[in-house]
Amino acid sequence: MRKDIASNFYSYLEYLLKNSTLEKPLWNKEVLIGLKKSGWTYIDGCMMVGLTTLYLQTRDEKLFEYIKNYIDPIVPEDGKIKILYYNNYNEYTTTGRDSDPCNEAKVLFLLYHKTKEEKYLKAIHYMHNQVKNLPRVEGNFWHKDKYPNQIWLDGLYMIQPFYAQWEKEFNHGESFNDIVFQLENCFNLTWEESRQLMVHGYDGNYRDSNKRMIWANPFNGHSKIVWLRACGWYEMALIDCYEIIEDSVLRERIAKLIQKTIDGLLMYLDSERKMFWQVVDEPKKKGNYLETSGTLMIAYTILKAVRFGVLSNKYKEIGEEIFYGTCDTYFKKNEDGILSLGGICIGAGLTSSRTDAYAGTYEMYIERKIVSDDGKAIGPFLMVFAELSKFNNN
Repeated sequence: MRKDIASNFYSYLEYLLKNSTLEKPLWNKEVLIGLKKSGWTYIDGCMMVGLTTLYLQTRDEKLFEYIKNYIDPIVPEDGKIKILYYNNYNEYTTTGRDSDPCNEAKVLFLLYHKTKEEKYLKAIHYMHNQVKNLPRVEGNFWHKDKYPNQIWLDGLYMIQPFYAQWEKEFNHGESFNDIVFQLENCFNLTWEESRQLMVHGYDGNYRDSNKRMIWANPFNGHSKIVWLRACGWYEMALIDCYEIIEDSVLRERIAKLIQKTIDGLLMYLDSERKMFWQVVDEPKKKGNYLETSGTLMIAYTILKAVRFGVLSNKYKEIGEEIFYGTCDTYFKKNEDGILSLGGICIGAGLTSSRTDAYAGTYEMYIERKIVSDDGKAIGPFLMVFAELSKFNNN
C-alpha cells in the first residue's frame, strides 16, 4: 500500500463520517441535490457495505459503532423497514418491488450477529420476503416493478449476495443453485461475444413489437451500451457470492464467469491511466471519460478473486495498478483544500419507455451528471483498500 494513499484515505474517511448525518450524508449526492429522499437507499447501502468490509478487516470498533448508529434509527422494532419506491409517474410510494433496497440489507447480518437485537433478525427476514416477491423473467428477478421483464446487471449485485447470505444462515443453502443459475443466466442473456463484454440490460419483451423497449435489440433483447458501472456491479456480485457459497461445484461455475468477464473487461483498460471508460468499448468517442465507481468495483473483484485463488497471482498487480491509477487521476484535494474522490457518474438507467429515443443511448450515459464523493464509488474505494490491506498483512 502506498503510504501517501493510506494517509489520505483515513483523513478522507474521517472527514466524510464526521460531517454526515442520516438526513444529509455527504456520500449520497442524489439525496443532497433532491433526486432521492433520505432513509433506506442503495447508495447509503454502498457506503455501509464498504464500512462493513473495512470493519471486518480492521476490527476497529469505532467503525462498527458508526454503522450501528447510522442504521439503527431506520430499522423499527418489528423489522419492517420503510422503503420509498419511485414509480413511473415521478411519485414516491411505499408499495413496490425493487432490487435496490437489498443492498443496504447486507449489513443487517453483522448488526444482528454483534448485537443479537431481534429487530435486526426480523429486518433480515422482512427484506428476504422482498426478494421472494420479486417477479422473474426467464428465471431471473426483474430489476424493479417499474421495469417489467427487464434484467439489469445492477440488480445482480443488489440482490444475490444478500440472498446467498440468507440462504447460508437460515436455509442450509437450499437455493444456492438458483443464485448461481441467475448469475449464469444473466451472463448468457447479456454477453456479446464480438465485444467480449456484457451489455447493461436485457428486455424479456423483445420478441413482442407491441411491448419491446425502444432501447432493446429486436433480435436478442440487448441494450446497446456497455456501461462500466453495470459491469462493475455484476463483477462484485460474482465474487461476493463466490465467498458466501462454499460448495466447490457451484464455486467453479462462478469462477468461470469471473475469469471470462474480467479478461474481457481488461481488453479495454486504458493503458496510460489504468482506468476504464464510462462507455467501456468506445474510449475515443466524444464525451466519454474515465469513470471511478465502475473502475474501483473491477479492482475490488480482481483483488478479492486473487485472494480466493479464482484468478492467478499475475492479476494482483493489475488490480493494484487500477486502484493506484484511479487514485492518481481522481483522489486529490479540491479547490477548498479538502480531499475528494471525483469522476463518478451519478447514475444511469434504461427506463421502461417504448418511445423515448434518448433511452439507452450513448448520449444518455455520457451526459449524466459527473459528481465527486458519491457512495457508489466510495463504498468500493473502501472495499479495495480493505483487500489491499489483507495482502499487506499476509
